[in-house]
Amino acid sequence: MIRKSRSSVFIRYAFSYIAVVLLLFFSITGYLYVRLSARTREDIIENQINRLSRISAQHESYLSAMLNTAEEIGLSPDIGFFRYDEEPWKAYDLQLKLVPYTTTANTFCGQVFLYFSGDDRIYSSSSSMELSLFARMMRYESVPMERLTSLIKSADRLTILPAQQVSSTLVDSSRVVTFLVPLGTSPGAVRGLLIFPVKDSVYQSLFADAIEGHINTYILQEEVLLASSEELPVPRDRLEPSRETASRLFSWNGEDWTQVTFSGKNQGLWYAAVLRNAEIDSAVGRQLLSNLAILPVFVCLSILLALWMARRHAQPIREITGMLSGGESETPRDELQQISTGIRQLTTRNQELTSRLDRALPVQRHDFVFRFVKGRFASKEEAAAAGRAVGLEIDRAVYAVILSGGSGGEDHPVDLGAPLFSGFNGYSGAGVELVALKAALYLIFTDEPATIFGIAEAIRREGEAGGGLCVTAVSLPHGDFSEAPSAYLEASAAYENRFVMGSQKVLRYSDIASNLPEVLPQARRITTSISQALTLGSREVLDGRISDLLHFLKNTNMSPFAFRMIYSDVINSLIHTHSAALSGSGPVHELYNIFSLTSCQSIDDLDELLRSLCDRLLSGEMESGGPPAEADEISQVVRYMEEHFRDPEISITALADSFEMSTARFSVSFKEKMGMSPLEYLTLLRVEYAKELLATTGLTIREISTQSGYYDPGSFIRRFKQVTGETPLQYRRGRDGQSAACSLSQNRASPAASRNG
Repeated sequence: MIRKSRSSVFIRYAFSYIAVVLLLFFSITGYLYVRLSARTREDIIENQINRLSRISAQHESYLSAMLNTAEEIGLSPDIGFFRYDEEPWKAYDLQLKLVPYTTTANTFCGQVFLYFSGDDRIYSSSSSMELSLFARMMRYESVPMERLTSLIKSADRLTILPAQQVSSTLVDSSRVVTFLVPLGTSPGAVRGLLIFPVKDSVYQSLFADAIEGHINTYILQEEVLLASSEELPVPRDRLEPSRETASRLFSWNGEDWTQVTFSGKNQGLWYAAVLRNAEIDSAVGRQLLSNLAILPVFVCLSILLALWMARRHAQPIREITGMLSGGESETPRDELQQISTGIRQLTTRNQELTSRLDRALPVQRHDFVFRFVKGRFASKEEAAAAGRAVGLEIDRAVYAVILSGGSGGEDHPVDLGAPLFSGFNGYSGAGVELVALKAALYLIFTDEPATIFGIAEAIRREGEAGGGLCVTAVSLPHGDFSEAPSAYLEASAAYENRFVMGSQKVLRYSDIASNLPEVLPQARRITTSISQALTLGSREVLDGRISDLLHFLKNTNMSPFAFRMIYSDVINSLIHTHSAALSGSGPVHELYNIFSLTSCQSIDDLDELLRSLCDRLLSGEMESGGPPAEADEISQVVRYMEEHFRDPEISITALADSFEMSTARFSVSFKEKMGMSPLEYLTLLRVEYAKELLATTGLTIREISTQSGYYDPGSFIRRFKQVTGETPLQYRRGRDGQSAACSLSQNRASPAASRNG
């Protein structure tokens, strides 16, 4: 029973999949049948129209030849009217003159006969005879001799006698279509007519083609049938000119028929073909069979695939059923019902686990606050999703960081959901404990900046409720989530100034005087030079750049907070620019922790942190085979620039041309590979070389400019200052001052004092 129960899952899946396959098969077959049948029928009708068009073109070319012959004879000066009784000798000349026309007409008729109005004789290229004799010798099946004589004498326009039997030695056929064509119509032309007996075999050759099947073909003038090829027993009176469409359906003798019609260009001629609908349906069936023959193969393959999928999908259900059943010995039940029961049991059992997770919510919020402040979220959406997961709605206009610590060591965060905070609307936040600072950190999100300071004041009052002193500091409001580390540094800076600013009120970062806006642009220029040194891959140049930053900071009167903000800006910029080199070294943000930065108490501590990060970045560039080591076009350009940068004639356009690249493509590819434009890289190489000359030689600025690849010293000075922030002369004097200071320091044998942050 167990085996039977387990096999029922496979049967259900197999039945469902096979039903879907068959449904698709019949749907596709029906669709193709409708489309292919209509298209095949249209193709058959179009083929018949093309066939009738060919017949029309050939037949009317014959008719045109007859008309041209009649026109030419009627206008010919060599063929003139005469009476045989008066000038019998001209009959022989006329016969000779008709020979070329008879030869031309032999392509579609056996003989050409000429009749002059007013004369009772018929002339040909081989004989002449009286009109009455000609009528008796022709003996038409449906045209009596008197009628034929009357038509010949009175015809003043094209007259066509339909195909009929002719018993005569004058024509080389037993069945002919006769054309009576008047002579030329120009004024003064001799009147008469030409008689063209066209053999029925000519028409049968027109009707013959390579299309298989039984078809009746007709040529008609107005309502008169001229010629036909009839293989089907359809009466001729069923034919009708189709005025609106090229085909029409009609029924006769219990069968359905299709008539296809094509109109001629002149003389009221039209052409028709009649087909049996059963043969059209047979052709449609053959076409469908040829197109749908492959479908059964696909159906068989699809059924095999359905059985395989049914077996594959049934296996997990069997395994789940086995796990939920508690063993093979249990009484078998419907698998889906058994799974449903098991899921309900699991849901009940998970309620306790959910309760435990709810109790662990403070721990999750603690982790979220630290990750947010450290800047671990790649986007605002990711941070908002993480906040919602811990019950915080952080997608608000602004946020801020609050630090609060009591003089008695009370550093545990207060509950932001306490009644004390019930007067503040539209905010969300959480607090964590900072053991190292003996303070609590709060992260507040709100739509109103004033709410932040109100909450900070409420935290301070709550901390002082026990009689102690509570120092509370708050950062500026921020809107960009990526500025969270800076917000923490702002709150930390205000908190560290509690001894200067006093602690009887909430300490705001905005109250701290700082020259950071003035010096930050200069520091960022040095940051750019450090990033460029990393791109060059030179540890010597990198040490020099970091030393420049250290020298700049030690000779600038700034607060410890300003130092930290500058270093935070430098480190974030380097990590963002060179994160690709660290892709294999674990999470990039783990290399830098904002709380490590606040623990630095001197510039030397900050310098050590920065050098450690740069070493990681530089080693990552080298291990990943950075741009200078790659064997591609850009690497070749880089090597060429490093070898020839002192050449003043080198240019970006020339470099692009030498490597057969457009200037735009060259610039884009170079920047993607090196992180800077070709001109910036060339300037960096020249400035580095110039700095070496400034520091180690006594050459003049003009001489150094020339050796560095610049004709114009003014351009050299502008480029040098753009990269270093100093003119070449200022740089040389600064280096000379550092060398003198180092010498004096060594002579005194006293260690260099670090300037505390």
